[in-house]
Amino acid sequence: MHAKLRRGAILLFAGLAAAGCGVTDRPGPATSSITTGPGPHAGSGLGFLTYRAVDLILAGAPNVKSDTPLIVSSLADTQNLETSSALGNIVADMIRTRLAQDGYTASEFRLRNTVSFNKGQGEFLLSRNRSALMGAPSAAAVITGTYATSFDTVYVSIKLVSAGDAHIIAGADFVIPLLNVSGLLQHDGT
Repeated sequence: MHAKLRRGAILLFAGLAAAGCGVTDRPGPATSSITTGPGPHAGSGLGFLTYRAVDLILAGAPNVKSDTPLIVSSLADTQNLETSSALGNIVADMIRTRLAQDGYTASEFRLRNTVSFNKGQGEFLLSRNRSALMGAPSAAAVITGTYATSFDTVYVSIKLVSAGDAHIIAGADFVIPLLNVSGLLQHDGT
């Protein structure tokens, strides 16, 4: 009886270990990355595709060094460049994260002058209220982009653009199934 339990426990442990192998990032350099590991989640999710796009952009911009001041804008809806969504905002945040991970100088221009305390909600340092923000950072280049939806797909285009002359330095595109991000595409809470 103990031998059967022990054998069952070993098989369960081996099964769990094998199942976990596909969930974690592989060590070592990724094929499309200039950094190690594909993170934040291996596969074809929004985070992975965004990180891969940033890595491709940086690889295609050898004159942009780690001390080149960069800013990142929200990605805009191609149908109305004055609007975005949670998708455009989270992709921009992931781009900022990847730049920081790679050692680049990216500014957080949504930073407030002071901490905002909101009872029951928490303390906040980010804002989109111009009067609450620190001064605008200077930048040699900006990362911006657009997204568009079709029946079952979202197309994302990200570009590194010179702040001086609007020259596109590098870019990367990716597509993701609409089903994976549909909850991020609603505008103004609709």
